[in-house]
Amino acid sequence: MSDEAKRRVVRVPIDKLVTIPDLVPKRDDTFVRLLVEAVGGKVPVYLAAVPLVSCVPFDLDYRPDLHPVGAAAIRSVLEEVKPGAAMIAYPRGKWFVIADDYIRLFAALRDRPDYIMCWILGKPDNELIRNIEGPVALKDVPKALGLK
Repeated sequence: MSDEAKRRVVRVPIDKLVTIPDLVPKRDDTFVRLLVEAVGGKVPVYLAAVPLVSCVPFDLDYRPDLHPVGAAAIRSVLEEVKPGAAMIAYPRGKWFVIADDYIRLFAALRDRPDYIMCWILGKPDNELIRNIEGPVALKDVPKALGLK
């Protein structure tokens, strides 16, 4: 079976979805607020190459790599034909907080590229980022952030 055949969309009824308690990070209210404000046009969104060493997870105790399902998801990202989908981050001082893309972040930490692409919620002020583009047009924000 080809890799593409293995990666098919499966529709699951909502009542069949479950949560694995060990795979639920803490909620980041700042991230949620910034995401809502970005979609509403109140916060600009930029795309940039961010140094991996500048990216920090919001929930420092969340370790999907230590759970079999999380570890499998990380391996899946590492095996993608087109790796490197941009993560969503927001600036906090000189750091970039990753609050939602933990699986991709852990895959990047394993692969260790110098830079990772990030959609940045808010104007970044960091001389280490590269190839900054934006702000993204408001009509394009939902698609850029994976909401459409």
